[in-house]
Amino acid sequence: MTPRPEAVAAATWWAEQLATPPQHDAGAPPSTAFANAATDHSRQQRTPEQIDAFRTALADRIEQHLAHYCWLPNEPDFGSYVRALVVDPVPDDVLTDAAERAGFRLTSFDLPMRTVMWIDPGIVKVAAGHGAGSVVIWAAPTTATTGRMTS
Repeated sequence: MTPRPEAVAAATWWAEQLATPPQHDAGAPPSTAFANAATDHSRQQRTPEQIDAFRTALADRIEQHLAHYCWLPNEPDFGSYVRALVVDPVPDDVLTDAAERAGFRLTSFDLPMRTVMWIDPGIVKVAAGHGAGSVVIWAAPTTATTGRMTS
């Protein structure tokens, strides 16, 4: 099954996070400083091949995850909470499963803590860090005249 564009966009974002050392925002300054120091000390750098394998496995795993939940293009927010991926403080099972398929294990320090990603029909949003607002990382093309999503 080919992953839908939302799954590919989501997987690409997580792979990009894995490729660079995350700056955690765990809320209180002492816990954030500890998380960043622990990351600097203990995080294993992934190879480009591992990151690409993770991205591919994650797109497939997200597609499987989305297939089990409400996907109503005319009501994209309906069921959004069950399609969310979270790192708080440990990575969501969808993320850890994809890493294991790619041949490694994720730790609490590999991805930005307190991050939530919503994968909805036509849009993928992320709030990375404690109290962060959501940012659209991918949106389906729309037509200028109707405002409706196109495939």
